[in-house]
Amino acid sequence: MSAPAPGAPRRAPGILLVVLMVAMAAGPVFNFALSALSATIIDEFSISEGRYGILLSVVFVSAGLTSAFVGAAADRIGPRAQILIILGGALLAFVVGASFHNYWLLVLAALIVGPTQAFSNPFTNRIIASRVPLRQRSAWMGWKQSGVQMGMLIAGLSFPVIAAAAGWRGAALAGAGMCAAGLVLAWIVISRLSRIAPELERKSPAADTRSASTAGGRMPAAVWLFALVSFLNAVGTQGVNAFASLFAVHAMGYPITIAGLMLGVVGVIGILSRIGWGRATGRWGRPAVLVMVMSLGGVLGLLFLVAAERTQLDALMWVGVAFHAVLPLAANVVINSGIVAAAPEGRVGIASGLVSAGMYLGFALGPAVMGAVVDVTGEYAIGWGLVGATYIGCFAVALVLARLQRRSS
Repeated sequence: MSAPAPGAPRRAPGILLVVLMVAMAAGPVFNFALSALSATIIDEFSISEGRYGILLSVVFVSAGLTSAFVGAAADRIGPRAQILIILGGALLAFVVGASFHNYWLLVLAALIVGPTQAFSNPFTNRIIASRVPLRQRSAWMGWKQSGVQMGMLIAGLSFPVIAAAAGWRGAALAGAGMCAAGLVLAWIVISRLSRIAPELERKSPAADTRSASTAGGRMPAAVWLFALVSFLNAVGTQGVNAFASLFAVHAMGYPITIAGLMLGVVGVIGILSRIGWGRATGRWGRPAVLVMVMSLGGVLGLLFLVAAERTQLDALMWVGVAFHAVLPLAANVVINSGIVAAAPEGRVGIASGLVSAGMYLGFALGPAVMGAVVDVTGEYAIGWGLVGATYIGCFAVALVLARLQRRSS
């Protein structure tokens, strides 16, 4: 067997992939708890759908506004510090949210968890770019991004059952316990790997020699287009994620436990689709074209949801949710694979931060728009239509990105 080329990443141990998946799952698990327990939170805290939507918007605005800073920090601080921020921040948010039965403490918890989960993508992308051989990166990207859907699966299956017995407070404390267990596991694994491979604790390549000259340098146009694609796709996906459970309860007449199970179904499909799209990206290497396909699939899924509300046919709702999980919800795999390839050397963290900023600001807008529309109209169809318009915009930007990349290649 030939030795790897000098400077080339060695084969990364599989346990490191587990840590990356835990980091991706823990980042948004507080959001998934809010989504799975949307009807419970509205009843327990006596708030409207609009005020519930504000909770998720606060999470994502705080994440989006800090993502560029977080991305730059991810290039400069070690993985143990970052994993402590990600899992420790989620744990703290759950504890604050469970402390008192007060809506404004939920808002405070949302403010806390936003910046901490903004570390998830820059942290994991930096590890993949620096420690995973090129031929494995797309597959690793698919697996690590599926960690988000694993978090959604766990939230959808566990939180509604716990809340049925112990309310929001019991579910939040259970979420804190999950984060604590994940933190212990990740800390042990990274500590052991750091002793074997001390380079894990070093700054990103060129962080010292190029930081002064590149900190204010111009990012490639593809990075900014990926950020815009990420924003538009995120408006749609989070608009659906945040209100799918509530839609099932209020528009389709489902009990909260079955509506929460919907998030689990989305999680299972999302895990498989993200792994599959990661492999497809590795084979085809055309992220912009794949995003275009996913955007069209998102529009079709929303049409099924509109038809479900009009006809009250359960099958249409489940088909619409499946389209959502298989196509636009998996776009982050393709986007993150594209950004790792497009980012300048030594700046994967900050490029990922810019894309994450677009994603989180889109996540903030989606629930806010849906909540406002449902408050005003009392139905979901118009909200689904507005969300569908963002997918059409995402398709258009991805078309421009595809032409730019074709000229570059």
